[in-house]
Amino acid sequence: MTAKTYHGEEMVLALGFFDGVHLGHRALLQKTKELGQRFGYKTGVMTFKEHPLELIFPNYTPWLITSNAQKEAMIQEDGIDFVFLNPFTEKLMKLTPEKFITDYLLKKYNVKVIVVGFNYNFGYKGAGTTATLVELGKKYGFAVEILPPFIINTHPISSTFIRELISCGQVDEVKTFLGRNYALSGIVVQGKGLGHQYGIPTANIKLDKKLILPNTGVYYTHVHYQGQCLHGLTNLGFNPTFEKHPFSIETYIYDFDADIYNHEITIEFIKKIRDEIKFDTIDDLIGQIRMDIDQIRKDFIK
Repeated sequence: MTAKTYHGEEMVLALGFFDGVHLGHRALLQKTKELGQRFGYKTGVMTFKEHPLELIFPNYTPWLITSNAQKEAMIQEDGIDFVFLNPFTEKLMKLTPEKFITDYLLKKYNVKVIVVGFNYNFGYKGAGTTATLVELGKKYGFAVEILPPFIINTHPISSTFIRELISCGQVDEVKTFLGRNYALSGIVVQGKGLGHQYGIPTANIKLDKKLILPNTGVYYTHVHYQGQCLHGLTNLGFNPTFEKHPFSIETYIYDFDADIYNHEITIEFIKKIRDEIKFDTIDDLIGQIRMDIDQIRKDFIK
């Protein structure tokens, strides 16, 4: 989808980081669209290229659910007119809440309504709250819409909660909160070729290092390649059977033998099958992989 160019149109603007564009974010986007239609305004999302913690507390910066490109595309697919993906700078970080509104937001955008979640903070050291935003709205002439927590199965949805599910390997639970299965995209690169040697060829992918990964182990996955959705077995880990083996993401694709080196694939995680295991011999490892392949075929492909 081609991005539109903003020319100062009156706008309903949603604020937040939107990592993952989960179901809570989608409720906020839906409210933004509803208000835009009600008042005849354009709709926009203003977010940042970098997680603010990268500048504030780098050691506490979370690994992300989505890349900037994925985030922007999903927000546009939800029908938002403009996605403003701005750099988070030291100058911006030091603005007081009021200066953030007057010297940054209102100078850049013709904002008539701001839409935020219940726990939105802004300005230096996060001093600005939703109550601050409402007061500033009254002072500077814009309305504020605050959405309550979005709760599913007693869990308030947040990017932090979804990251925890992913990192613990609970990928089959992620869809309930994210609205889709967790997926990673990457270019297929040359591996050590061990799979080919034993008749179990795998596709190794290179990833953005800032994206969160499920914990080590074997997963049943769907592999998306050039419009096809294929069944896969994906192993994430250091393969402890081999000494000093680098971390890798290797996927065996069922009933598929095309050469896809240097092509992009997307791996969609459906369910964890087992944890990573260190085997005494390579033959034991290969035997277990063959068992995993057969088990997935029996349980999921049939």
